[in-house]
Formats: sequence, structure tokens, C-alpha cells
Amino acid sequence: MPDELNEIVDNLRKPAVWFRIVFMVAFAVVLYLIIAPVILVVIIAQVFFVFITGAPNSNLRDFSTALVNYIFQILNFLLYAADNKPFPFSNFPSAQNGRFNTSNEPEIEKNTKVMTEEKSEEKDKDIEIEIKPAKKSTVKKRPKKK
Repeated sequence: MPDELNEIVDNLRKPAVWFRIVFMVAFAVVLYLIIAPVILVVIIAQVFFVFITGAPNSNLRDFSTALVNYIFQILNFLLYAADNKPFPFSNFPSAQNGRFNTSNEPEIEKNTKVMTEEKSEEKDKDIEIEIKPAKKSTVKKRPKKK
């Protein structure tokens, strides 16, 4: 039992643990006080765009996708799923063709890369088509009737 208590005390004395806790509190505050109102503004703006133009704004949609990626990075950090600190300590995530970019997670990036390579190989197989030259037509022309 005393060994376990010594290990706990040693963990409490590590500065890295306390720095992470400070960063976690800071990112939780950013998520709650800054990002939540931004989400509300984007929702209202998109509703107005739909009323006025009949379609959502593509720029806001791309921003929304990047914002979702950023929230994903923050939650990964807060829940100890990743050790990488989110923006501004790393690059702000981008929206690539309306898809999620989870480059903050190496395992997900690796799996995505493998899937992309498999799809490109499938596309290459589809492209391999043998093209044969056409044979000359043997159709005889009829003389025109006058």
C-alpha cells in the first residue's frame, strides 16, 4: 500500500501533469465560451442563407467542417485520446472537400491513407481497358435514285 501511495505522490509532483490540466481547463473554457457562440452564429447565418438563396452557403459549410474538426481535436485532447495540443499549438484543421480532416490523430491518418491507396488501385484497375482499332466497314454504298 505505501508503494502505491508513493507512486500517486510521484505522479502529483510531475509538472507535465499539471501543465496538461491547465491546458485542459483552458481548452474547455474556449470550447464553452468561444466556440459555442460561434456555432450559434453559423447556424443562424446558414438559416438566413437558406431562406434568401434557397441553399446553404458553401463557405460557411467549409468553415463549419473545419470547426467540427477543431472541436474534435479539442475533445481528443480533453479526453486523453491524443497528446497533441489543438490550435494554436498545432495547425488549425482544414475542411477538405467537405470531409473531416483528422490529421491530429496519426492512427486515423494512417488508416485513411491505406483506404485511399486501395481506392486508387481500384480506380487504376477500372482504367485498364484494352482499346482495339476498329475494322473498316464493308458496307457498300447504293447509287442514288434520280
